[in-house]
Amino acid sequence: MGKAIKLTTTYNHPIEDVWEALTNKDAMSEWLMPCNIEPIVGHQFQFKTKSYPGFNGIVNCEILEVIKHQKLSFSWSGGSLKNTIVTFELKTNGTKTELNFEHTGFEGFFNKVIVSRILANGWFNKILIIQLPKYLTK
Repeated sequence: MGKAIKLTTTYNHPIEDVWEALTNKDAMSEWLMPCNIEPIVGHQFQFKTKSYPGFNGIVNCEILEVIKHQKLSFSWSGGSLKNTIVTFELKTNGTKTELNFEHTGFEGFFNKVIVSRILANGWFNKILIIQLPKYLTK
């Protein structure tokens, strides 16, 4: 079984606002990466970012599960990564929203040791802790 990146955090925003940030292509393009996401099971979309050696800057995704205001899950393949899974689960906590995040399926030494560390750093130290909350407060 592959390595997993996991994070639980709470946002001082209602679940509807967090859900919108996760499922609206304009919102997600602003706080994460340019994309064409649609919260419809089977929808294929891409994230586009800066390329570097071994990675063309495109992450190919497919929506796997959608439960409105509760769960969004999609595949994530790009560079050396093939069919990893990103999952956002939301729970209301009063007027706040608890987010349980997982990025799973890292296979092979390079992906388990190097790529997962790079992505974990981005998810933890930039995307979910800085960029998403900043987007939610605007």
